[in-house]
Amino acid sequence: MSTRAAGRPASTIGDAPSPVATDASQVAARALHMMGADAEREWSADESIAWEGLLEVARRLRRDAEHLLLADAELTISMLGITGRLSRAPAGTLRQSALADAMGLSVSRVSRVIDLLEERELVHRRPCPADARATNVTLTRRGRTLTAHAQRNLFAFVESAFLDQLEPNEAAVLAAVFTRLLNRCGPGAPGT
Repeated sequence: MSTRAAGRPASTIGDAPSPVATDASQVAARALHMMGADAEREWSADESIAWEGLLEVARRLRRDAEHLLLADAELTISMLGITGRLSRAPAGTLRQSALADAMGLSVSRVSRVIDLLEERELVHRRPCPADARATNVTLTRRGRTLTAHAQRNLFAFVESAFLDQLEPNEAAVLAAVFTRLLNRCGPGAPGT
């Protein structure tokens, strides 16, 4: 048994939830489906909702952000990730491989996204003058305008759907927790 669970009542994840907590309780119950008896035996309801809630909130926010971007600018989050990086790069240009590394995606995945951006004349590709094996991607004027518009709208969405929902100081608490977890679970760390 974990030291966290010692002295604590058994999880009440499977108990009937109050009407207000129904959504959160259903999300927390996923811990039982994914991790079985260990989660039921050792995790409190708070630990279950902390884990499964993190995953579900991230999924919902990303889904809603994607819907907003598609409806407003016909961009996906991956597309905006690329054009946003290009908008901050010198001369609006980065190597395709650098974009893939920065986004944590394969070069082939980024290449497919760039194909779509190029079809819409939001970026263009050219051979890298310093390395004939590399391809540079440059944001067009049209791409810069659309990126700025999409970024403004995404910023407003995140403010409204996430930051405005937090109590004072909760952003600092979340930042501290996620910084600690990211540092522990970074690339190459156990559990990644």
